[in-house]
Amino acid sequence: MELTQTEYLAEKYVVDLFTRLASTYLVYHNLSHTERVVVHAMEIADHYRLNEKDRFILNIAAWFHDTGHLIADIALHEQAGVRLMKSFFVDKEIDEALTDTIADCIMATKWPTAPKTLLEEIICDADTYHFGTKEFELTDELVKKEFQLRTHKNYAHWCDDTLRLLKAHRFFTAYCRDKLDKGKEANIAYMETKKT
Repeated sequence: MELTQTEYLAEKYVVDLFTRLASTYLVYHNLSHTERVVVHAMEIADHYRLNEKDRFILNIAAWFHDTGHLIADIALHEQAGVRLMKSFFVDKEIDEALTDTIADCIMATKWPTAPKTLLEEIICDADTYHFGTKEFELTDELVKKEFQLRTHKNYAHWCDDTLRLLKAHRFFTAYCRDKLDKGKEANIAYMETKKT
């Protein structure tokens, strides 16, 4: 895939943000997670043969969707990510409607997710892609550790909460449902065994 100059600069900007501002407690919401979301967003975009403009929106949104964790509380990180994205575009000639659409995609990842467009569905699915893969066993532990480090709480009911999350979650795109629903069922079964 050929990146536009702006996409290349956005990637560089986000990598720099994570390099400069990452806290030791961000063991899950870090640059690795962001890079995986970008890859999955582009994989789903390929499947739906999105045009250049939609791919651009999705790519930028994926890069910025969790940058807010670097500067804000968990509950407000999506809004903070939108602010960082808009500050990146301040000196660039870009249509405000385009940055608004990117902002909508970032905000769509806020739980509980309720995407309204295909692009919003794609970024939500890219963000939770690991729910349907074997990688979930590792990511769930990292998310738990991050929450403990950030809140200084011991989550005695983590398994129950994770099970509730997995059961409440759904993939929005048919592509992800076909590819990942079986894996998610396996992860639900895995979490059930951890409870006992």
